[in-house]
Amino acid sequence: MLIAIISVIVIAAVLLILSFFMNDKFDELESEIEQLSISTMQDNYQMKKKIKILEEELLTDDVSDEALHNN
Repeated sequence: MLIAIISVIVIAAVLLILSFFMNDKFDELESEIEQLSISTMQDNYQMKKKIKILEEELLTDDVSDEALHNN
């Protein structure tokens, strides 16, 4: 029984030491998700900006067309 307890403690110590040297895949995944989120937010901002410009152009065209029809 003593040998079993000692072997479990040794295995636990070896696994603990190995865990410090292994790459954490969750950190890499978190970084990739963060980059994806940033690029998505940038794309969303650019699209909203372009839509706003197009809406302003359409509104100015509508106002000028109405002014021509009213005269």
